[in-house]
Amino acid sequence: MPEDDQGSATGGSRPPEHNLKIRVVYNPRTGHKRENRFRTVLALLEAGGHTCEILTTTKAGDAAAFVRETTSGDADILAIAGGDGTINDAVQGAGPQTPPLGLIPLGTANVLAHELGIGTDPHKIASCLLEAHVLKVQPGQVNGHRFMMMTGIGLDAQVVSGLSRATKTRFGKMAYLLEVFRTLQRWSCPPLDIQMDGKAVQAATLIVSRGKRYGGTFVLAPRCDLADAGLHVTVFPPGGSLSVFGRFLLIPTGLLLRLGLAVQHPVRTVEILGPAGDPIQADGDIVAHVPAQISVCDETIRLCVPKPLR
Repeated sequence: MPEDDQGSATGGSRPPEHNLKIRVVYNPRTGHKRENRFRTVLALLEAGGHTCEILTTTKAGDAAAFVRETTSGDADILAIAGGDGTINDAVQGAGPQTPPLGLIPLGTANVLAHELGIGTDPHKIASCLLEAHVLKVQPGQVNGHRFMMMTGIGLDAQVVSGLSRATKTRFGKMAYLLEVFRTLQRWSCPPLDIQMDGKAVQAATLIVSRGKRYGGTFVLAPRCDLADAGLHVTVFPPGGSLSVFGRFLLIPTGLLLRLGLAVQHPVRTVEILGPAGDPIQADGDIVAHVPAQISVCDETIRLCVPKPLR
């Protein structure tokens, strides 16, 4: 795909092209409303004379495999149709020869799509795929597993670990709230032993952000920027599970940091030392267990975005 490189983070707009080859990696495990969104996006692309080849996932790891086997000679754009978990799976397979990744967000939270300004409107999604700028992003990584937006240890990971895919599909965002109450009954909230850039810290919950948003449209790390190769860590101080939950409720309001109920600062590396075996979520799925090391990848992934992020 033609690309006018303008620095390490962003590329320029693609020149107008006709009959783009778009390979679509599609996770069909979505609700009826989201399937309609997917079909509408496809119809808009095909109405413009573009060729869409659909590869359907059936299990975890399929998206990564499809991305891994696709080079720039196979497609101009590699569109990922699914939720944040499908996108996370897909980026595991991205390499130097991978075409720019576009998003067709079909998930519950669609955090990355909101971060990039794509949203969930079918016309805007299609427009982004066809007319987008290209942003080069260095993902985060936890024990070598890439993540695009954030990784969490503590309350959010405990909730994700108890949540089935079927429940998420059936109840959407409400599924997370239901699982929170179950988690509060079973989780003792042991302190996490952490090393951040070599400094020892304890926390009840830790969120390491690669982008600004968390849980959908909520801004948790306002100084974080996908166009930069940095991480920001949010530290919830040691305390009981109800205390942690109360602080989580403040994330949508922006008061969590303003009231000093959590601290946040940039880091290069984070090492989680204990409790051993605790789950770690990244982009909404459990991807590792303690102990773990978190950092930024050296490799870059090209993403289709509506406009340069800066």
